[in-house]
Amino acid sequence: MKVGDVVNFQTKSWVFKHADDRYANPGIIIEKIADNVAEVYWRDGKITREHSSYLHPFTQAESQNGE
Repeated sequence: MKVGDVVNFQTKSWVFKHADDRYANPGIIIEKIADNVAEVYWRDGKITREHSSYLHPFTQAESQNGE
């Protein structure tokens, strides 16, 4: 992923289930911190640093489904 990509935060791990309420998908990558870490600006205005394994490309189909 690169700066400017639109992403969703997604995980199937129960440990991060609370994150579903914290992230307003989608977000946009505003900076690459390292090969596997990106700074993301979320739809609700929050900015966080996330490991790339939790970031997945946003698709138009998700937008049409209201996600």
